[in-house]
Amino acid sequence: MKIQTIALVMAVGWCLAAGGAGQATSGAAGQEKEDPRIEALLKKPAPLSLADQEALGKAVFAKLSGASDEAKPEFYERYYKIVMDRCPDTNRAHESYWRLTNLYTQAYDEPRHAEVVKILEQFLARYKTSTIVSMKKYPEEPLVFSPLKSLHQAYEDLGQHAKVAAYYDKAAPSGEAAFAIYDYFDYASALDKTGRAKDAVVWYEKFLKKTQGNEDVDFMREIAADRVKELKKK
Repeated sequence: MKIQTIALVMAVGWCLAAGGAGQATSGAAGQEKEDPRIEALLKKPAPLSLADQEALGKAVFAKLSGASDEAKPEFYERYYKIVMDRCPDTNRAHESYWRLTNLYTQAYDEPRHAEVVKILEQFLARYKTSTIVSMKKYPEEPLVFSPLKSLHQAYEDLGQHAKVAAYYDKAAPSGEAAFAIYDYFDYASALDKTGRAKDAVVWYEKFLKKTQGNEDVDFMREIAADRVKELKKK
């Protein structure tokens, strides 16, 4: 199934599956009894065959779809991690990273950015391609989940701007052909926030050049132009 086709379907599906995740649970006890299919597959030694991975992933998602509206976020977290760890060769593993990222950012009073970083760094180290999520930071379809974009946002929220800069330091020498216009701004901003003023000016100016006449990014262009003036005064 194509990424663009499933984006909206899966986004709605997550909302249904985790709709009650943030609520207190008095009825969660009903979820404590393990599904025999899941229990049997978890007893098998790792790594599971692909057939067993598919079967386990299917059983877990069936359990989640029937979860109580009062189930805690930790209930969903446990089962997403089971699929991520025990079914790594399946599409459901990729979907679980997506859903768990959403859970960490939406189901708690304070988003759990550190946990997002941990699982998405693992995802990007483990996978180079995906038919479920986008491996680009800025996919052509904006509704498609991007682990890289979510990881960089978590870095930003944690003040770990050097990690964003380090990503672009490594990516830029390979050529800018794969860069979206927003990548230029993100790189410049990360350089700016890590005290690399001269480099920041270079990339802000590249962003301004790439976006000439683009009214959709006028606000970002104003920020970039202002920062160039300020940084050149230093």
